[in-house]
Amino acid sequence: MRKYWLIGILIIAATLRLYGLDRGDTINDEVFYGFRAVGLLDFDKAETQKTPLEWWDPRATGGQSEIPWWTSLSFHDHPPFVFWVQHIFMTIFGDSIFVMRLPSALLGIASVYLIYLIGLKLFSEWAALTATAFFATTLNNIYIARTGMQEAYVIFFMLLTSYFFLKALEKDKYLIWTSVTLGLAFLTKYNSFILVPIFLIYLLLYRREYFLNKKLWAGAFLTII
Repeated sequence: MRKYWLIGILIIAATLRLYGLDRGDTINDEVFYGFRAVGLLDFDKAETQKTPLEWWDPRATGGQSEIPWWTSLSFHDHPPFVFWVQHIFMTIFGDSIFVMRLPSALLGIASVYLIYLIGLKLFSEWAALTATAFFATTLNNIYIARTGMQEAYVIFFMLLTSYFFLKALEKDKYLIWTSVTLGLAFLTKYNSFILVPIFLIYLLLYRREYFLNKKLWAGAFLTII
């Protein structure tokens, strides 16, 4: 019976996040994200915060310099992962508001399921279902999942990393998965770094033996990569 409750909640979550996803114009930073994702171009026309692409603009240097190759990889004010994902989706499915927002919506739905998994591991199935239902229907979370900005990605990767960390406390092989998803969280938005002191403090207080585990240090190396 509870399985059907979960399925129903996920259907509601998907409907709220996908239905009419392309309604309305782009808002706030969606404009800049979409523009930069289409051509993977680091340019936002900021008068006081020039991008590397503008530093070597031949028009600004009198045609005396070549633009370095790495400027095509640079997104100086944000990590590049969100732009890469949006670029891939738009390359495959075409340039549209719906396609630009689609990864956020899909990750938003996946985040609802992750809330269930985390709640199940920490508390009980009823607690997990209750938390999942609230998360699925909370207006702010629905709004975030319906915009083509970084926050839906950040929430997903922070939840996924937290879930793998909880799994790693039972089986140390999940330390590697924790590290990989933590690295992807960093590539999404830098404020996900808050997970590092949280995990380290917990290990220091309750699982000090993990600091002698090779998988922890191998995972840390993967995160840095």
